[in-house]
Amino acid sequence: MWSAIASFLLGGVGWFAAFLLGKPWLDFLNLRSQVHEEIIFTGNIGPMVKGTPAYDKAEESLRRLAAKVNATNATAATSITALRLLRWYLSRDGYDLTKAADGLMGLSNSMGDNPNDLFRAVHTNSIQVGLNLPRDRNDKSLRLLKETWERRHGVAG
Repeated sequence: MWSAIASFLLGGVGWFAAFLLGKPWLDFLNLRSQVHEEIIFTGNIGPMVKGTPAYDKAEESLRRLAAKVNATNATAATSITALRLLRWYLSRDGYDLTKAADGLMGLSNSMGDNPNDLFRAVHTNSIQVGLNLPRDRNDKSLRLLKETWERRHGVAG
């Protein structure tokens, strides 16, 4: 009798943990994977295809992902305790969803720039740092790109 009750209670605790803690984590990992895929997929879209359906689709996709990352962050900040735990965990592990969402929006706005341009590189780096994704450029590479861009555009750094 007691073993049946204990099994039932443990099953309820297991379901609670899987549904309230596991699902938000898996949803976040899925979103992170979608963002990673999209920044790779749109990496070569530049000014030559501006105004085409491919360009518009890439721009829209990046904006939609920015909205999803922002919504995940906002929901985790104001929602039930399990989501607050997820936000705390993500923050503790170095994730910065605001930085990633801002980077996605900036990247969508700079799609018309050359793929090697400073602004695209900075926005892509913000996304990768914010979501703990592998980085295309290290800090030294970004610094050199910025210096080169400033020299070409006559901007004092």
